[in-house]
Amino acid sequence: MKNRGILILFTFILAACNSNQTKPVEPGMEYVEAIKAQSELMKQALLKSDFKAFIKFSYPKVVEMMGGDAKMIEALETSSKDMAAGGTVFNNVTLGEPSKTVKSGTELQCTIPQTIDMSVTGGKLTVKSTLIAISGDEGKTWSFLDTSGKDLRAMQFILPNLSAELVIPAAEEPVFTAAK
Repeated sequence: MKNRGILILFTFILAACNSNQTKPVEPGMEYVEAIKAQSELMKQALLKSDFKAFIKFSYPKVVEMMGGDAKMIEALETSSKDMAAGGTVFNNVTLGEPSKTVKSGTELQCTIPQTIDMSVTGGKLTVKSTLIAISGDEGKTWSFLDTSGKDLRAMQFILPNLSAELVIPAAEEPVFTAAK
């Protein structure tokens, strides 16, 4: 009984210590950890050419526009094989910090800078672009869409529900580094 009292007291002390360490989260940044974790899983699926796992993180309307899961997987596999046959291989994808999350209709949205490093015939190619992260379930799950160098207006033409508050930086030219 005495040990139980000590255990309860210890639990209250730990709880008090932990509650003092909690820092307030800036509005719009409360989903960062979920976005980072899920975008990392998407990135790993891409690098492993696990397209079945990859499309689980693809924006559903894009999957639908591609003709559904099976058609999108087929298109990704074909594209991947064609790239490899031409000497192009994804080496790494580096994801930056997600932007502030904004609400647009029933969705939460933000952007994530990304850098893709590829081996190409004769060297290496580095491409910087922007991902759009979208959640339709209050931030529990996120899907991602590469802007492929398109600006916000072009992306809104494809997906009219995108918030005008999203910031998509101007596309940068890919950087080629010749092999030594």
